[in-house]
Amino acid sequence: MSAGAPTGEFVHAAVLYASDEQLRDLLLPYLDEGLRRRENILAVISEDARRVLHDALGDGADLVQWGSAGVSYDRLGQMFEGFASYLDQQYRGGVRTRVIGEFDADSNPDRVSQFLRYESMANEVYAPYGYPVVCLWDQRRYPPDVLAQVRAVHSQLLDTSGLIPNPEYCLPIDYLTRDQRSPPAAPADLDLAVHLDSSDDLGRLRRRLRSWGASCGMGDEDTDDIVIAVDEIATNALEHGQPPACVRGWTTPDALFVQVDDRGRGCIPATTGYQRPSTGARRGRGIWIARHLADVLTTHASPTGTTVAMRFARRAVLPVS
Repeated sequence: MSAGAPTGEFVHAAVLYASDEQLRDLLLPYLDEGLRRRENILAVISEDARRVLHDALGDGADLVQWGSAGVSYDRLGQMFEGFASYLDQQYRGGVRTRVIGEFDADSNPDRVSQFLRYESMANEVYAPYGYPVVCLWDQRRYPPDVLAQVRAVHSQLLDTSGLIPNPEYCLPIDYLTRDQRSPPAAPADLDLAVHLDSSDDLGRLRRRLRSWGASCGMGDEDTDDIVIAVDEIATNALEHGQPPACVRGWTTPDALFVQVDDRGRGCIPATTGYQRPSTGARRGRGIWIARHLADVLTTHASPTGTTVAMRFARRAVLPVS
């Protein structure tokens, strides 16, 4: 990280609200404080929350940056990297900044679960910039178990008295390793099944993936992302796992799924692929690239081998502006 604005105390706080009035009561003092300090405020939040806060701020609403072209929740990996790139840009420019985010409440439970893993890793990846990041969670839209996870991944809470320490906070390494789920079950009727004995088979895999993506109605750019992401993971399976590797693919109405299995028994560290690798790093780049291109990527280890599962959305989820 190049020299930029002096980093302050990193804040990663959750705002749990259950009404429009509560959202105003909690956020308006926080926003007003940022505006008084002439800080840049980026708010990437739901349309409902934006309407409430925009009205409450009055003329001050024009001073808030509502959304960013580089940050959306369409893909979780790109979302995470988008926020990191934004913070890095602000840091290098010496701009005092605070960020407010709110995830898409209409996402399926698995996607929410994976988003919370990114939320956990934000405590490591975003911390060096020293900027406050506040996340909104509408309690009316999530079950109690999800809200418990929300509290586990935020080191602070924002209430009417301001920021307070969160006693339920869990360190990223502990959070990411405490809930190791099995990969999604592949259907009996697969769209794609490619067995790889060596790197000589990767060209055939790429051709099959490109043809499959096109046949599923994916655009050229989305198909390229699938090819690159799966190729990176398959290459890792052959180089660092234990061949042969097997690539399986199938579809649902809203997504394409790919699993890459190998017989290696080495455990992929839970934090792998969240942090951008250094320029000279020899390992870790492939899974970071794949996380960036897939909507959801999970890793799984078992006595019989290692599985990396990826989900690629057929279409963008509900946009956040």
